[in-house]
Order: sequence, then C-alpha cells, then structure tokens
Amino acid sequence: MTWHELSILVPYEYVEPISYLFDRYGHGMSIEIQDQKEALLRTYLPSTSRQRLAHIEVGVKLASLLEPLGDLNVRALTDDEDWQNAWKSHFSLLKLGRNLVIRPSWVDYEPKENEQVIDLDPGLAFGTGYHPTTYTCLEALERLIKPNFTVLDLGTGSGILTVAAAKLGAGKILALDTDPVAVKAATQNFQRSNVGDHVTAAQGSVPHKLVGNSVYDLVLANISARAIAERAESIYPILKPDGYLIASGIICDQRDSAEIGLINAGFKIAEIYTKEDWVTLICRPV
Repeated sequence: MTWHELSILVPYEYVEPISYLFDRYGHGMSIEIQDQKEALLRTYLPSTSRQRLAHIEVGVKLASLLEPLGDLNVRALTDDEDWQNAWKSHFSLLKLGRNLVIRPSWVDYEPKENEQVIDLDPGLAFGTGYHPTTYTCLEALERLIKPNFTVLDLGTGSGILTVAAAKLGAGKILALDTDPVAVKAATQNFQRSNVGDHVTAAQGSVPHKLVGNSVYDLVLANISARAIAERAESIYPILKPDGYLIASGIICDQRDSAEIGLINAGFKIAEIYTKEDWVTLICRPV
C-alpha cells in the first residue's frame, strides 16, 4: 500500500484545530515548531483514503477563510519509508514551568530530580502542550495545585491537563468533553499514563449529573471565551469557597467578554497570564 504524507504550516492559534482535523481523519499527527509564530503539522494517509483526504482539504480551506494558512502539501512516500515512525521523528520533549516535562510515549528520557513527566501520544485529540493556552494552563496548574485536590477538567481534549493534575498530586479528577472522540482519546492517555484510578472520564459539560455543589478545589476550563462566559454560572457553585478556576482558550480580543461573564457569575479575576495572542485567567469565588 502507498502512503501519503500531508503537511501544512500554520500560525500557533491554528495548531489545535488543524491538529484535531489531522488526528480525526489521518493516521498519526506530529507538530514541529518552526519559530515563535508558526508550527509545521504532519499526518499520514493511505493513497486509497480519498474521502478522508477530502475531509482534511475542506477543513483546511474553511480555516483559511479566517486566517491565511500555508499550502496543504501532499507527498507520496517511497516504499522503503516507514510512515508509522516518520511522523514520530518530528515530535520532541517539551519542558515548561518549573518541573514539567511532556514526553512522547516512544521517547526515552531519564527524569531529573523533582521533574514530573507527562507521557502523551500527541496523535490523540487536542492538547499537546505547544499551544499557548495549554502551555499557560500547565504553568498555572503546576503552581496552584496541592496534594489531594479535587479537580474538574472541562473540555479535557487529549487529557493532558488531567494527566498533569494527577502527576502533581490531585486526588479525584472528573474529565469532561462534549466530543466522544476526545473522551476516548483522553481515556487512552489516562491508561497510558497510569492515572486512570484517579480519573473519571465522561461526555458532556456543566451542569452534569456527575457534578455536585462545592466539591472542587480547582476547575480547568481551556475552552473559549464564549464557552467560559456561558458556563460561568454553572461553574461557580461547584467550586469550593477557596477554590480556583483556570479559564483559558481566550483570544486577547475576546478577553472582555469572558471577564464580564465571569464577574457577573460571582468570580473575581485574581491573576492574568498572557502568551502571544492568548489569555489565561485565574479566578476565585468572591
């Protein structure tokens, strides 16, 4: 069977939507950082998968209407190229915060003292750590979490934030996502990272039948400004009075709308993380 390599150069803010597109219709997905503004994404398809290729082409074309993207390049692999390992060569260790290390599942790495290693297959759903919102959420999480914290990960994606929370000492974690594909991918990552005993994964958002009132020390919501504003009133009562909300996925231009929704729900903005064109808000109940 002949395989094709698909690749495209995209701005940072389009890494997660295009990587989701590649993961859903392709086989494997890699991200190679080019500079401070762009990343090169790759995936692989059999030459017979014309419908899957069409889905990717349409998705890229729609995204290009919002922001100019690079060309979608399709390259036929030679018979002696191993497509299953080719994409892995473009994904490396990512170190962030004080002691966090994101390690691709196939890379050997001997952790240094105090380092917390998150084993992740980057070909699964959203969340590789490279996107500014995921990056700042991980930084904030590392600083705020305490042993045995109860955590809700709202919009878990690949589950990277849930895995990090478990590795950093959280007790019970509920990981929710409206996308069943993401829930399945996250569950696989939880098992791979040996944190499954700490985590319940389910489809949906808040309010949710698995969520009670005043039960969480920390809520993670790396979603979007609109989704945060819409769900703020549902998040407020499930946080403990001294709890934290890490609200992210917010483009700078939409920060005001997210803050208004949060403040109207009863939150105060305690801290602000800014990275490139994205904002992460650390919120506390008033």
